Amino acid sequence: MTAQQQQALDSLYALDNVVTIKIVMPQGDWDALRTEPPKGGVCNFEWTGGARFTWARAASVEISGTGFPVRTTFTGVGVKKKSFCGSLNGEKPCLHVDFGKFGDANVPAVEALIGSRYLTLNNSIQDRSYIRQTLGYRLLGMAGLPHSRCNFARVFVNGTPIGRGFGGVNAPGMYVNAEPAMPRYVERNFGNLKGNLYELEHRDDFLRERMDFISVESLSEFEDKADLALAMDHIAEHGLAGAEQVVDLDQFITLHAMEFFLKHWDGYAANTNNTYVYNDVAAVEAPDVADVKFKMIPWGIDQTLQPARPFALAGDGVIAKLVRGDPTRREQLLQRIRTLRADVFGRDVQQTVWRPMIDQMEALLVGFGVPDAAAEIATVRRQLRLAESAGYLCAGIPNRRPVYLLDRATDECLHASNTESIPPGAPNPSNFEVCHVPLRDDDDATDLWSFGDFGAAKSVTNLAFGRALHASRQVTGQGHRYLYTCAPTNFDRSEEFTVAPVDSPDDFTFTGYATLASERTGERATYGSDLTPAGRARVHQELGGSDLYFY
Repeated sequence: MTAQQQQALDSLYALDNVVTIKIVMPQGDWDALRTEPPKGGVCNFEWTGGARFTWARAASVEISGTGFPVRTTFTGVGVKKKSFCGSLNGEKPCLHVDFGKFGDANVPAVEALIGSRYLTLNNSIQDRSYIRQTLGYRLLGMAGLPHSRCNFARVFVNGTPIGRGFGGVNAPGMYVNAEPAMPRYVERNFGNLKGNLYELEHRDDFLRERMDFISVESLSEFEDKADLALAMDHIAEHGLAGAEQVVDLDQFITLHAMEFFLKHWDGYAANTNNTYVYNDVAAVEAPDVADVKFKMIPWGIDQTLQPARPFALAGDGVIAKLVRGDPTRREQLLQRIRTLRADVFGRDVQQTVWRPMIDQMEALLVGFGVPDAAAEIATVRRQLRLAESAGYLCAGIPNRRPVYLLDRATDECLHASNTESIPPGAPNPSNFEVCHVPLRDDDDATDLWSFGDFGAAKSVTNLAFGRALHASRQVTGQGHRYLYTCAPTNFDRSEEFTVAPVDSPDDFTFTGYATLASERTGERATYGSDLTPAGRARVHQELGGSDLYFY
């Protein structure tokens, strides 16, 4: 029956299927549930006392969707608050729903209907765009990593959208419906239900001192953590060589690279948090090294792609530190960044896959009245473009791969004119103005540039005309040195440029922004307010320059 269940789950979590959940329970029970403090205290990652919240019995839960499933009501359903730290909220709480918590009577019917007895409903209070999870899990999936199916849900209790009536609650009733790491999830992502699954929360890692704090998930074959203990000891004794035997390092390197692209500062590599580890073998009671091969599962991605955070190849996690510290594995990590930069974050993929998907999500959220949805989503769109740029700065500037050169302040792009000559009206002109124009994102060749190696520097060539970007000593009427395009000559190193990352403290941390400086003049490309004779905003040279990014 699992194939049918997987198909049902695909329908349930389809992006255009907005799910509606209507919970009915005594109002006093609901108020107690939503305001329940976590056992052990808020953000207590040292808690070993079991479940932090208490299951409540809902009189009924009705589930339906704009496309799937048909409206169906179940009685005696378990509902529990979730999140004991960043997403903890007493007005619009995150929720677990288990249709079989208080008996098996509902299980056959709900599994036949939607494929699973479990739902996880996230309040998105840390993501006002509401799309970082729905987009992020699909990005992880394209990278070949375990990932949740995910869409949007509207959730009501006793006929009222959750959070309505409380000041400051963003989008009452609107939730992110994220597939939990339960049997159907494991089956789909691994094809193996015989392993053991553990959850890593903040500071948890492959370290013996964290053993007592790491929870065993209920679908595990064994609960004694014998395989986890073996892995911890083997890594402690043998370092990277030990990790190679008990952890799928190739899979981890992909996860490490994706945490970089997503700015997942609250994941494994940077914070040893929001991660499951699954021993993807047929687990045995007394494991040996051959019985252990852990794979990591990213989770809790609602704080990804935040503008204030850097793109970082972090090394806080034990496995991340071992990979980053080994030259061979570090080069493998950089190569994975190059691959994912093209295959997942490349401009063509963004234009054909992610942009239409984000458009679809934005239309849904605006339609449901999510405040400032378009503006919040615009921030995510820009961070997604910036991720490609960070990949270039981390793992190599794009040689001969056409890119836009975008301005940090305006998102406008460098444009090569074929009509404005320098000087104006010159017969048979050879030098042409460059200006900055709004990004149309339509691959117009006059807006695209390719880079080539020029010793330690780079050449910059316009795709439309094959002319090189040239740093002149000639001064405009406004007192700035010209940048223009012309047939390649490289006279006096005039076509050699240095790309320097902005605010990059080390080889592992990037903002995604860079400056473009002339080797000839020492000045930088500046998207200024000087106007060309035709009235377009000129790109010229100044000492300060503009922060730019590649897309």
